[in-house]
Amino acid sequence: MAERISIIDDNINLVTSLALQLKSRGYIVSSFTCPKQALDFHSQKPADFYIIDIKMPKISGITFYKELCHKLGKEKLPALFLTAVNELEIQCLEDTSISDFVKKPFSFDVLNARIKKILSYFDPIVEEKTYKIGNLILNEEKIMCQWFTHEIILTKTEFLLISYLAKRPRTIFSRSQLLDLLEKNLEVEERVIDSHVKRIRKKFKKAHPKEKFDRIHTHYASGYAWHPKSISI
Repeated sequence: MAERISIIDDNINLVTSLALQLKSRGYIVSSFTCPKQALDFHSQKPADFYIIDIKMPKISGITFYKELCHKLGKEKLPALFLTAVNELEIQCLEDTSISDFVKKPFSFDVLNARIKKILSYFDPIVEEKTYKIGNLILNEEKIMCQWFTHEIILTKTEFLLISYLAKRPRTIFSRSQLLDLLEKNLEVEERVIDSHVKRIRKKFKKAHPKEKFDRIHTHYASGYAWHPKSISI
């Protein structure tokens, strides 16, 4: 997904030129020459990245950044300052914990490289939820299922069912409970769960014919449960 970049600078010529170059690199760009207008706008619609000029009338770039962080409830935001740096401005940059800045005039290639570098610091860490239940491995992020190292292609509905059952071994769930899990209308025939379970069993048997798949037990008049090992009912 393309990152949304906002440029805040009172120099209309620079804003126009920079916006065109960023758009040519695939970014979604919004631009403002009035920091107050930009502050009001981004308080409601935050961008993914901000390019901010330090020297602006009425509201400086540092003040704009701090106020936006406060309004959005963030300690810091991914941003890059455009500035003619002196010692005072360097201190301001350190106080705001900005990752980087570029000095005017600047090379667009350098600016683009620094944008990517700063954005990488703010990339969310995606924790893959992988569960190992006996010889069954489930990865919720990838909707991946392995049985005795054999990958089984499941539909999202089938994956939800087996994941829900396997993570709660020996717990019997009625067909209506499983329908609720799948967010199905309760008026739907409950026996649709039987059809899903039947298809799941076939896929497991086909993936590893030598291993008898008897983990999903049918509890007649009650529902279904996952049993780690075969047991007598």
